[in-house]
Amino acid sequence: MDNEINTGGGAGVQGNVDTGEDFVGRDKLTIINNHYNFVSKIADDVVYNLIRKQRLDRIDEFLEILNEKTLGFEREILEQKMKTAEFIDLFEDGMWQVARALSRERKEYIASLLKNSLEYEDLNHIEQKKLLSLLNELNDAQIIILKSKEFLYQSEAQQAFYNLHREVLQPPLVTMQSSEEEADQSALYKALVNDLQRLELIETTFKKPKKNEFPEFDMKTGMVKAQSSRITRLGRLLLRYIDMEEKEEAEANP
Repeated sequence: MDNEINTGGGAGVQGNVDTGEDFVGRDKLTIINNHYNFVSKIADDVVYNLIRKQRLDRIDEFLEILNEKTLGFEREILEQKMKTAEFIDLFEDGMWQVARALSRERKEYIASLLKNSLEYEDLNHIEQKKLLSLLNELNDAQIIILKSKEFLYQSEAQQAFYNLHREVLQPPLVTMQSSEEEADQSALYKALVNDLQRLELIETTFKKPKKNEFPEFDMKTGMVKAQSSRITRLGRLLLRYIDMEEKEEAEANP
């Protein structure tokens, strides 16, 4: 709105005068625009430089791993198998996963699955593709949890694996005195295990009640209390295809 400016004795002069609110609004707009430009510049650098370079680096490392894993193949046979439509389809899916693989272990899993798809003849293309899809749904912590469920008995191998991955396999025991952080960590661990159950890679086991006894119920869920969980045949198959299956455990569970 136009405000009249009185110069002291003459006629009033009509003009546009910014109020304090106008200045504040303009300052806010300037700050927002500057911040937008700042964030956009960073995002451009991330998208066009960092992400592209990271993906190329991941692909290079993956190809080195795949090369090492396929050294035992005869070159003519390897070339013939790698040029089939089925393997190319599987390889393409695998490369999408490689582009997002943060750890070397993840690249090892993908390379092993592709290598074993060339070597094993027990599964068809659709079934191998399903295993690769299952691998994509799991993070590295879930692979460790799945592997831990493979051990049926106490052994040196089991203890060594547990000690190596204690941080993943030993979630905090939540009590009334637990901190928020401990409760959050416990909840996240349960979510990881629940995903493995949903994908039918592990299954819950229940204690068989004695004669004339009722099964024990979980007060929280109202369901029969679970005793433990163990790996399923599908879970063991996935471990075998990513070269994580324990040979002794596999022989004990044909």
